[in-house]
Amino acid sequence: MVEEILRVEPQFFGSQVQHTSIARKAELWQRIVDRVNAVGQHPRNREDNRKRWNDLRGKVRSMVSRHNIAVQKTGGGPPPTPPEFTSWEQEVFNILHPQGLAGVAGGMDSGKSNLNY
Repeated sequence: MVEEILRVEPQFFGSQVQHTSIARKAELWQRIVDRVNAVGQHPRNREDNRKRWNDLRGKVRSMVSRHNIAVQKTGGGPPPTPPEFTSWEQEVFNILHPQGLAGVAGGMDSGKSNLNY
C-alpha cells in the first residue's frame, strides 16, 4: 500500500495537493484499493485502506515523537539513538517530512507563555 501511495504522493500530500479535487482523490484511493486487493488475501475497501494508512502514519509519528522527547530530556549520558525504521516506515517518514513531525527549525512555539508583544 505504501508503494501505491508513493506513486500519487504529490496529489495527496505534496506540491499538487491544492490542485487535486476531491473526486480525483477518491479515484486515486480506489486505484490504490484495487491494486492492494489484487495482491492481498483479504479484500479491503477504501475506508479500510485509509484507516490503515492513518495507522501507519501514526506509528511513524509516534516513533519520531518518542525520540524527540528523549532528546529533550536533561541529564547526562549518551544521546538516544534515532528510531530504526523498516523500509516502509522510512518511506512514510519521507512523505511526512521532518517539518511535519518535529516542527520548523528556528521556529517559535506559539503555545509558550513568554511571548513579547
